Amino acid sequence: MAFGNSPGGGLQRAARVLATADAVAHAALFTLFVWRTITGSGFRLVQSIFALLAGLGFGAGFVGSMLIRYGGRTKARTLGLYCIAASTALAGALLVMANWSGD
Repeated sequence: MAFGNSPGGGLQRAARVLATADAVAHAALFTLFVWRTITGSGFRLVQSIFALLAGLGFGAGFVGSMLIRYGGRTKARTLGLYCIAASTALAGALLVMANWSGD
């Protein structure tokens, strides 16, 4: 299976795999926080803000993955890496908040 000879190809593939795993984490966190908002567990306003942040993190990971895929040899590819890194950091922070704000 040939991957091509693009500069930074291994880093880009690893970042896109991280973005995929990150999307799964954000989807799970979004579902968790929406469920807590609907059922009234904890502070509804705080849970809804966390759900919004999980949705934004999902979007940032998606945009970052698309920038890496279609960015070519431009600065857009680097911006895509930063989007994925920010999305991953946000997922980690939301995971801590899910534990803190839980039942």
